Amino acid sequence: MKRICIIVLISFLVFSCAIGQFTLNSPVKLGFKAAPNMSWMAPETKSYNYNGLTGAATIGLVADFYFAKNYAFSSGINFAFLNGRLTYADSLTIDTTTHLGQMSRKYKFFYLDIPYMIKLRTNPFGKFSFFGQLGFSTGFRLSSKARETFEPESGGEPTEENTNITSETTLIRQAVLFGIGLEYHLDENTRIIFGVNYSNGLNNILKGHNKHTNFNQKALLNFVELNLGVLF
Repeated sequence: MKRICIIVLISFLVFSCAIGQFTLNSPVKLGFKAAPNMSWMAPETKSYNYNGLTGAATIGLVADFYFAKNYAFSSGINFAFLNGRLTYADSLTIDTTTHLGQMSRKYKFFYLDIPYMIKLRTNPFGKFSFFGQLGFSTGFRLSSKARETFEPESGGEPTEENTNITSETTLIRQAVLFGIGLEYHLDENTRIIFGVNYSNGLNNILKGHNKHTNFNQKALLNFVELNLGVLF
């Protein structure tokens, strides 16, 4: 995992330098962001059910490479904390006895996320300009954990457990990403960003099968974030 992080970081720096040279006569805006988010999981496995939104946050670096006055390639490096909840029929062995029941899981994911989007910006209206952006993102899983609550059908006491589920989740999350927002121009070089981004997962993030039903586990991970940042 450390090797993956180092490779992604070096690739981003090399790519940034290359784009910077290519757009020598156009501005390159760098900055950082903090984005509270609401995320959820959309199950695609029979008997698996959506169980609500959960809150977390994303922090990261932003890089806009302008190849024309109001058109830019937007990228960066984000550390994204994303959560989700599912409930499903399952079985659990307690003291050599196997119980049937309902499992409720709160998933906790941590990704190194690389967005790559086209950004379109309006001319300024006073100190404000508006923008829209559309593209994709690739997330590399750094960790995945779950808080499990199992309720037996027989009416016994529920059990709770924190567990590492790295072996049950995929390394990569692909998503389509789009957003809208505005930039407030503090001065000629500094801008404050306000916006909303929506990330729609494209690939299954779960692996393995359900121990009780033997169905393959499938779910997409989506989120909406309030994007707050500064560009220099």
